[in-house]
Amino acid sequence: MKPLSVDQASLTERVFEQIRTAILSGELVPGSLYSVVEIANQLGVSRTPVREALLQFAANGMVRFERSRGVRILELSVKDIEEIYSLRLLLEAPSAYRAATRMSDRERAALTRAFDGMRKACDTGDERLFQKHDLVFHETIVRAAGNERVVQVVANTRSQMHALGLSTTRTRTLADILAVHENIYDNVMARNAPGASEAVQHHLVGTLTMLVRQSTDNGGTLEEYRPPVPVLKPFE
Repeated sequence: MKPLSVDQASLTERVFEQIRTAILSGELVPGSLYSVVEIANQLGVSRTPVREALLQFAANGMVRFERSRGVRILELSVKDIEEIYSLRLLLEAPSAYRAATRMSDRERAALTRAFDGMRKACDTGDERLFQKHDLVFHETIVRAAGNERVVQVVANTRSQMHALGLSTTRTRTLADILAVHENIYDNVMARNAPGASEAVQHHLVGTLTMLVRQSTDNGGTLEEYRPPVPVLKPFE
């Protein structure tokens, strides 16, 4: 890891991103122990932002603090991925159904802006910007459903996804991902509640399947994996 300068806004956030990149690249090895001092020295910062960033990773199940020993980098399991996407499915599919029928004009405009942002980011190949608009896209739908507790749980779950580096861009293009979201967008905008719910289910189950294949890297086909998630029927 390279030393960080201290002249920008959120040092803890930047430390978080550096550690996240190091974990995903294998520079910080899963199963290994590291000290806060060791990581702080590599980054050229104090221990405080490093500890704060590591506490975020601990909350997301990516590291574990061990008393008098340091912090251990944990390995992402298939079970972790399945639990995250099962939770998203249970919350976001019903939210899409409800949002399709009750979304305000202001929320529909926000959804359009998010989708247009995804489209433009896709055209320029900007994955980071695409993910930013993707986050707003899903949050807008969930928020339009009107349950603030669901909004918070989904936000926390997506924070875990970000920390764990869950992305299917290794096996599909931004254009492929955009097409799946276009199906969701079209159904929500058409006020087709069953269609919106089904489109979200298709998106989440498909993404889960691809992530599991990436994590196992066994060379098998997608059809060989059967996600242990509920298939929700259209709501009345």
